Amino acid sequence: MVIFPRFIEMTTDQLSAMMTDYPHLGHVFYHSMKNNPNSICQIDAATGVEETRESVLRRSVRLARALRREGLRPGHVAAVGGHNHIDLHIPFYAALMNGHPIVGVDPLFKLDEIKSLFKITQPRIVFCQRDAFDHYKKAADDLALNLKILTFEDGEHSLKHFLEINEDEEPESEFKVADFDLEKTYVFLTSTSGTTGTLKVAAFRHRVVMEKFISFSAFVRGPKVQQMVGLNLSPVQWISGIFNAITMPIMKQTKLQTSRPADIDHIIDIINKYKPNTMLAGPSLITSLTRRKHDVDLNCFNSIIITGEKINPEVSDELRAYLQKNTIVMEAYGMTETLGAVLLPNISGPKGSCGRPMADYTMKLVNPDTGLEIKESFVPGELWVKGLCFTEYLKNPEETRKAFSDDGFLKTGDLMYRDDDDNLYFVERIKMLIKCRNAHIVPTELEELIMQHPGVHHVCVTAVPHAEDGQRPAAFVVRAPYSNVTAKDIKDLVASKLAKHKELTGGVAFVDSLPMTSTGKLARGNMKHLILNVVRE
Repeated sequence: MVIFPRFIEMTTDQLSAMMTDYPHLGHVFYHSMKNNPNSICQIDAATGVEETRESVLRRSVRLARALRREGLRPGHVAAVGGHNHIDLHIPFYAALMNGHPIVGVDPLFKLDEIKSLFKITQPRIVFCQRDAFDHYKKAADDLALNLKILTFEDGEHSLKHFLEINEDEEPESEFKVADFDLEKTYVFLTSTSGTTGTLKVAAFRHRVVMEKFISFSAFVRGPKVQQMVGLNLSPVQWISGIFNAITMPIMKQTKLQTSRPADIDHIIDIINKYKPNTMLAGPSLITSLTRRKHDVDLNCFNSIIITGEKINPEVSDELRAYLQKNTIVMEAYGMTETLGAVLLPNISGPKGSCGRPMADYTMKLVNPDTGLEIKESFVPGELWVKGLCFTEYLKNPEETRKAFSDDGFLKTGDLMYRDDDDNLYFVERIKMLIKCRNAHIVPTELEELIMQHPGVHHVCVTAVPHAEDGQRPAAFVVRAPYSNVTAKDIKDLVASKLAKHKELTGGVAFVDSLPMTSTGKLARGNMKHLILNVVRE
């Protein structure tokens, strides 16, 4: 086995000492928020409302006490669904301090999706927007759940009213963060569709999350970090949304977010007005910002982390051209099941690399067809990782079993390769590869080429079935404004640059927009079905 080098080291004694003083993140949050009480903790850019660290802690403690008076105990699940307003993370922090496993709910979920999630997680209390109340109520009734539903807005079932009727006279200074069995109580229950397209819920233990936080803190620590404004565009159900909610206040950053739908015009206004220093963004947002480069001032950024999908190298280069010289742009790789990143970005490393393995992980590349380990450089294989990751898919032992190898490695489902210096490069999700005439085609290779055409705004390459070839590549294309690019133009471009089996023999379909998932990625899983029901040229 090829064991990659470990880069961030914390001794067992150091780790044990920290976790003795602060057994779980509820303790870390409570004690860290006591520092710099008058500094700004969070901003809602949609309303302009700002809140200090002292206020956030006071409201979180008040809610934690109210939940205890209501009868909730460690292990009782709390669900949080809503937009990124100033109240969203208060239940999140209260749950951390009380030992309530937290499940984030996509605010766009409809009734059946809520029911699927709640059937697995069995929450005892949920915080949501008022317009979603009926969906939550119907889901609870259908599942016979003993569920308390509170809305962020005023009204009969409001969080405000709940706090008023559960008020007590205990001085705030008497509040104690809950202690409980960390091995029996999960901290996060995070939904993921994984590679099957079916809903699964990854459950995380407290120690894993603490160690991940310590590792992350070691990477980004420094006095300048504590003075930064971080732009949080991740919703509460994303693993990045969870990590931002924790790390930004604990590391004394200002969490800048918005309760409005984050369309590109609004995001540009936020950047121009508040001048954030850090941002985590997907390739689609980066592409939109570079296309609007004359409308937005990106010089405020010290670092931008690109994640979610592989970014077009030309877009990445264009982004760097409009940033300060010393701004760090990193392509990060991680997944829900590993609590985010597993690779440490190599800031001075080669372009296109996702970095090298973090200290907390052992990794290997495996041939997905033979199951044999790949030890050579520049040979793609499925990335398997062992280290800080989820414990189980809740109530789904079969999917949990399939996720791991016999020797305990998590199978990521992602095709990667490494260079001679152990930098890793993302190739594609294995299930998204196109197999034409027994040859594998990587959709992003075609997409990067097609995006070079000035008449193309966006593109997604997928496959159509074929009796003789197995699959043939086909493309959805969104024309650039005022463009008259034709299917022949696109096909000729691919034919002139790539091998014959990569030609767009499945056709080209022009569309007004491409469907996106709730996590901001191209809905590639739907494309194979959609391509069969559109006109292809």
